[in-house]
Amino acid sequence: MIDLHFHCLPGIDDGPDTWDEAVELCRAAAAEGTETIVATPHVLRDRWINDDPAARDRLILRLNALLGGRPAIVAGCEYYFAADAVELWERGSAGPLVALNRGSALLIEFPSYAVPPQAESVFHELSILGVTPVIAHPERNIDMAQNPDRLAKLVARGALVQITAGSLLGEFGRNALAASEAFFSKRLVHFVASDAHSLARRPPRLASARQWVAKRWGKAAEADLFDKNPAAVVQRTPVATADGGSAKA
Repeated sequence: MIDLHFHCLPGIDDGPDTWDEAVELCRAAAAEGTETIVATPHVLRDRWINDDPAARDRLILRLNALLGGRPAIVAGCEYYFAADAVELWERGSAGPLVALNRGSALLIEFPSYAVPPQAESVFHELSILGVTPVIAHPERNIDMAQNPDRLAKLVARGALVQITAGSLLGEFGRNALAASEAFFSKRLVHFVASDAHSLARRPPRLASARQWVAKRWGKAAEADLFDKNPAAVVQRTPVATADGGSAKA
C-alpha cells in the first residue's frame, strides 16, 4: 500500500517528537503492508511554517537510512489553504515543497469549520497551471460534511479527495463516517490515507480501513482507493476520476 498523508518527520509539526518515535511509527505502517509513505508535514499552519524544502529533504534522507528503505519515505507536505496559493506555486516556493512526490498533486488542508470563499477560484487557477489539488480529510470539515455539494464543486474544479482511515473506523465520530459514506455515494472519494501522527494518538490504520472498504464499498473501490490511485500520484501519472476522465498527479 501507499500512504499519501503521513506525519512522520520528527520535531517539525504535531507528528513524532524523536527519531525513535518516527522509526517506530513508520515500522508500524510497514507491518500493516504499507510500502511507501509520503511524508506530509504541515506547511504554513499555525507555528509550523516548514517552508525550507532542503531541511525537509535532509530529514527524509536520514529517516530512509534508519528504516533501510522499508517502508520508503518520499517527499510531500500538507499545505494549509491560503488565498495566495497560486502566487506561491508560480514563485516556486510552494511547488517543490508541497507537491506529493515532487509531482503536481498538492495536498491541501482547509480549516476544520469551513471552506474559504476563495477556494473554487484558487482551485480553478491551480488547474490551469496543471496542479491537481488533493483535499485532505474533507469528512472532518464541518461545512463539507453537512453540504457535500461544496466538495462536489471543488472536485468539478479538478480536485481529488482523500479520506482518513480513522474516519471510516469511527475514530472521528458518526458525522465523519456519515460524510465519508455520502461522499463515496456521490463518487467523490479518490484515496484513503492514514494521516498518522503517533502510535499513541493517531496510529496508521490503513489495513483495517482497507478491510472496511472491501466489505462496505467493494473490491473495486478497495483497489482504486488503496492501490491504483495512490500509485498514480507517486508515479506522477493521471488518476482516474469517477466521470471516466483523469486528473494529472
